Amino acid sequence: MKENDIDRILSVSFTGEKLSEEEKCLLEEWKRENECRNRFEGELHELRKLGKGLKYREDKDIVFARIERIVQKQRKEQLFIRWSSVAAGIMLLLGIVGYFMYSQEDGNEIIQIANVGPGSPKAELILPQGQVIELDSSSREIVFSEHQSKATSVKNTLIYDAGMNLETIDFHTIRVPLGGEFNLQLSDNTRVHLNSGSSLHYPIRFAGDIREVFLTGEGFFEVTKDEVRPFVVKTGEVDVRVLGTSFNVNAYPDERVVATTLVEGKVRVGCGSKKFDLDPGMQLVYDRENKTANVRAVDTELYTSWKDGYYYFKQEPLEEIMDVLAKWYNLNVFFQNPELKKMEFGGRLKRYEDISYLLEKMEETQDVQFIIHGNTIIIKRKTD
Repeated sequence: MKENDIDRILSVSFTGEKLSEEEKCLLEEWKRENECRNRFEGELHELRKLGKGLKYREDKDIVFARIERIVQKQRKEQLFIRWSSVAAGIMLLLGIVGYFMYSQEDGNEIIQIANVGPGSPKAELILPQGQVIELDSSSREIVFSEHQSKATSVKNTLIYDAGMNLETIDFHTIRVPLGGEFNLQLSDNTRVHLNSGSSLHYPIRFAGDIREVFLTGEGFFEVTKDEVRPFVVKTGEVDVRVLGTSFNVNAYPDERVVATTLVEGKVRVGCGSKKFDLDPGMQLVYDRENKTANVRAVDTELYTSWKDGYYYFKQEPLEEIMDVLAKWYNLNVFFQNPELKKMEFGGRLKRYEDISYLLEKMEETQDVQFIIHGNTIIIKRKTD
């Protein structure tokens, strides 16, 4: 059975529409294939009841599309079994469907005012054998093998021992969830700041004539200079090669472009067979869809301020701003009016404040309204 088929069937089922006999059979078959079926039957039933309260077909169509989009997005971002991904979408859509129900009653809209708090230091350290160690702001010593300490977690940074001399070189992965951040100091003293929804795969000690790591998501690198061994960040489509420098790489798998922004030093970015040398203040943007690369001069603060504790936006489209904030605040964002995505805003936001301040400023300057339900934000025009 195709995943798109089950997404469509679930969307119809959740909102109370009738299924055909064939669709019913496919749904039952899909349920039998998933061991966690009983755990979420309550949520399914509750969401169906809420869906039946929708009065207008056009609103049901909106819900159909959004259920499918959430489920598909979570398949890409999370390495969970299929049913768990759908269940997460179900819980999120409870708030969405509830919003449409309440907003239609007697033509009045009920707006829930809520503060959405920022992310915090948290990550998972994944060892070669699959063991997972939870990391947070507390200090602790991490032991990887009997009687031998390999790293120390201090506040929001995992620090590897530069003096390790091991016969075998293991690879570790540090994974930062949405709504989190964490820093890493590698064995060569290179520092890596990892943003929300990012991960880095790296050796616990560098050996040979190259220092190589693998990035998913966004990271800011402060590379220790080594004239003999270049440092290479690999993202799948783009390789960034340096000797010693500071730069930012944004390579989230669900975004169309990969952006490398150089703050100081010099880097060489490889995109397939093409190589590009960047100077400070330059950015290379690689388009995954068109497989093209573009080099331009930028204000690096716009792309690196996150690691210094704030966000800086300079007349950016609202869609791009909300994409950034959604990762840090772990939000689900929905535009009731697609044209609002292109509305431009500028300003600064302290990374560790709740999101309400920035949203209020946006509402003051433009004809836009933000409706918050838990971790879901619905964006609409004030006049709608």
